[in-house]
Amino acid sequence: MKATLSCGVLLFALSVSADAAERGPRQFPTRLSGYDEVHFNAGPPATLRGAVSTQATGTFSATLSNAADVIEYELTYSGLEGTVTQAHIHFGQPGTVGGIVVWLCQTAESPAPVPVDTLTPLCPTEGTVTGTITPVQVLAQTAQGISAEEFAELVSALRAETAYANVHSSLHGPGEIRGQIRIGGLRRQGRN
Repeated sequence: MKATLSCGVLLFALSVSADAAERGPRQFPTRLSGYDEVHFNAGPPATLRGAVSTQATGTFSATLSNAADVIEYELTYSGLEGTVTQAHIHFGQPGTVGGIVVWLCQTAESPAPVPVDTLTPLCPTEGTVTGTITPVQVLAQTAQGISAEEFAELVSALRAETAYANVHSSLHGPGEIRGQIRIGGLRRQGRN
């Protein structure tokens, strides 16, 4: 009886441990800098150009719920040379330009698309904006293989470190500060 009970407890502990490993990391912080920006020039010829010289800085952190169905986030930025227009999570690797998958904040001049506008907070001139991301806020990027509301793909991108936070401004439309969203501790990026 004791052996059966011990075996049952061990199997339960192993299944809980396996379940936790399957869920993977839940904390995703990063620092944002102009030095991490990458802008796409449609051309001709089409080219990528990098880095923005700006004194602006920022941080982004996201926490995935235990059930992996909600993300709570905090975005903080200051010192933008232009007026903030919007901020997003983009699907893209370091050094690339990727499509917008989540709006983090919006302004009257640059509103979020209709499906997510009522769920997207307003961007402060500078400071902190917080919010919650649910499946309905994930936008389609069909060219990159992401369908609307495909929350699991967003989580996979965060865990693979193939998503970045980007704060756009009136002076730097493609983005003034950016940071690749990382697992665990903040990584030093740009001049932060």
